[in-house]
Amino acid sequence: MEISENHLFRHDVLDFVSTATQFCIQIEQCEGSERGEFARTMQQILPVLYFRAASLEDVEEYYGFVQDTVTIEDYNFVRFNVAAIFRETDDFLDVWHPDSKYTDTPIVSTISECLADCYQPLRNMVETFRQENEEAMQVTLYECLQDFKSNWGCRLLSALTAIHQLLSDDNIDEL
Repeated sequence: MEISENHLFRHDVLDFVSTATQFCIQIEQCEGSERGEFARTMQQILPVLYFRAASLEDVEEYYGFVQDTVTIEDYNFVRFNVAAIFRETDDFLDVWHPDSKYTDTPIVSTISECLADCYQPLRNMVETFRQENEEAMQVTLYECLQDFKSNWGCRLLSALTAIHQLLSDDNIDEL
């Protein structure tokens, strides 16, 4: 299958990759951040990230293999750093968790795990775009957007909802 350069370098694709890059930078450099400041940063970037992913049109289906760059250590590094920021406010009841349809009991999720679940496919895509291999870029863009539909889009919204609740309490910095 021939890859369309116009497709990979369209304005909407580049906006999505740029926003994903900003998100990854914020997540990777959050260690030691103040809770309120980090929550406000996430409150601003998460809706833009969701909008950019949801607005992408006509992303060609393309299959292949691209080696993931995010390791379990990278994932855990992100998750633990975010958990350290939110501390006791990291947990929340997640009514949109995939397992919630199998139980009447509320499922507890964490903001840190939701954000790490978003980080992993986004960081893999960003790193592939940095390598400038067009075939790999096509594969990873398609895979990232498929994962957006099935996983990280909902995880992003869950984290955003929990962060919104924390910031609405007006005492996030005092906790």
